[in-house]
Amino acid sequence: MKSENRHLVVRRVQRQRKIEFDDVLHFQCTKAYQAFYEPYYDTFNFCEGRKEWLRSISTPPLKAVHLFSLHWLHLVVYNGGFWQYFYNSTGTSAPEVVEGFATIGMPEVCSIVQDAMSKLGTPYPGDKATREVIVGPWDDGMDIGELNDAFYELADTETFFRKLPDCVPFADAYAAVPG
Repeated sequence: MKSENRHLVVRRVQRQRKIEFDDVLHFQCTKAYQAFYEPYYDTFNFCEGRKEWLRSISTPPLKAVHLFSLHWLHLVVYNGGFWQYFYNSTGTSAPEVVEGFATIGMPEVCSIVQDAMSKLGTPYPGDKATREVIVGPWDDGMDIGELNDAFYELADTETFFRKLPDCVPFADAYAAVPG
């Protein structure tokens, strides 16, 4: 991912707990799906809008795009809920996240992401500034709490740092499929 313009707003949700150093070390353990997208990491650019994102994903394998996108959604939603995901530049990759969760065999999570996206209107706004206006400021923004809870339940986000999230075995299996 391009290093310029990496400004992400961090919003703490009520479910979040204090993260200990050992938790971060556990999280940093290698997962097969991360190894699959790692060679393309610096190619991906969701920070400069949908047009640049689409250009940046035009050459890596679609599997790498899916895995990178769902990884970032998981990290950002865990940290600050769907509000934060849509407010930040990471929300640029939401359509690819939907494809990714469907492709790895997690249709229920795919449906939750689609429901969250639909709260922003149709068509989904790829432009960060437009999404910021729709979701509102962090202290008085759009309430997406029920979808956060549904995501946490299905993706096992509450215990993200204590054990692997439920999506990891699906993502690892997808990464292992040739092609």
